[in-house]
Amino acid sequence: MTHRIVFLALFLCSMPIKAQVLDGVVAVVGDEIVLKSEIDEQLKFVAYQNRIPPDDERLPMMWRQILEEAVNLKVLFTKAKIDSISVPNEEVDGQVERRMEFIRQRIGSDEAISEYFGKSIPQLRTDMREEIRAGLMVEQLRRKKFSGLSISNEDVQKFYEAYQDSLPEIPAEFEAAFIAIRPKVDSAAKKVAFEKILDIQRKLKDGADFAELAKAYSEDGSAQNGGDLGFAKRGEFVKPFEEAAFALREGQISKIVETIFGYHIIQLLERRGESVHTRHILIKFDRSNLNADAAIAQLNAIRERVQSGKSSFGLEARLYSEDEESAQQGGDIISPQTGSNRIAFDEIKGDPDLVRLLQTMNVGEISEPQRYQVSGGESAYRIVWLKYRADAHKMNLTQDYARIRNLALQKRQNEIYQEWIAELRKQVYWRISL
Repeated sequence: MTHRIVFLALFLCSMPIKAQVLDGVVAVVGDEIVLKSEIDEQLKFVAYQNRIPPDDERLPMMWRQILEEAVNLKVLFTKAKIDSISVPNEEVDGQVERRMEFIRQRIGSDEAISEYFGKSIPQLRTDMREEIRAGLMVEQLRRKKFSGLSISNEDVQKFYEAYQDSLPEIPAEFEAAFIAIRPKVDSAAKKVAFEKILDIQRKLKDGADFAELAKAYSEDGSAQNGGDLGFAKRGEFVKPFEEAAFALREGQISKIVETIFGYHIIQLLERRGESVHTRHILIKFDRSNLNADAAIAQLNAIRERVQSGKSSFGLEARLYSEDEESAQQGGDIISPQTGSNRIAFDEIKGDPDLVRLLQTMNVGEISEPQRYQVSGGESAYRIVWLKYRADAHKMNLTQDYARIRNLALQKRQNEIYQEWIAELRKQVYWRISL
């Protein structure tokens, strides 16, 4: 709960306050103020996130906690300014665009956003930019303070002995990596698709409207919207498409781009930092005659090289796996919730074939090639390496040393943070007015 309150205070309370706002000032920190309405709004948000009813007796205490942390963050921001900490405009702009895209996904159009926040999009961006800049300055100050902090094995042992009875239950989990190969389209199918996309390219060069051509010919679900894909950040498109899209100028149309899906023609409509708004025309490959045998043979060859010690699984994944996200991690399956490679089986229940495979394999084993479904309903083949598997258990030093070490480190960081804040409060003027 405390960490969530800290985050929300940083997210919602670091923005500059306009002098014309008529509201109760509940705290002053240097030349910054904290308004009662800010703390009220944060409390509502925290209560909503944690499903706490409005008449809960814990709310007054939580309100005070949020206020104290808001003061702490203003103290840190003031210290960051004193220390002349700065952040690049590009980093601020990138985060503004990511925040705006997040808001658009939930609220909708710019008109709806303006109505919701009661201000124009340019004004919202200006306020958001200052809020984000303050947050990044504080985060940089924190990193500087805690860089190099470590704890010894003895400290971890002492932490475990003190808190082992209150440590949580760990669900059944695993660590695994995989290498994926997609069956390839034959040359005849590619030739047919290329002739189609080449004809569309000629029409564009003759002055035809991009959106109308997309509606008439594109074989993607975006066709009905003129090929419009909306805004997307780096990493959301397959690599060849992304590289082509980010290389374009606004309004420019790409050459023919080949991806695993087919041939594309892309137009960049708008770029905001590290996000691009594109539309495209796609002619898909006919995948009715895929060469599955070649994919299986390639995976078997990779498996043999690893098992014989001629290569490593991680290297083979980086070189040959066609699952771009995991390939960058040496094939490791990473939890999107925690960012860890140790994953609860419940997190992959949407892939029941993988669950069954991992539960029947021996630790250290590399599976034979297995067919599985990828995005868009298409199939690929993969080999899976099971690195670790454990049943549900109480957190312990033997199986969960890294987790316990992180908890001990977090505890030490929190102790240092509290000491640091107490010292900074002696250096910076602040006052709570209640």
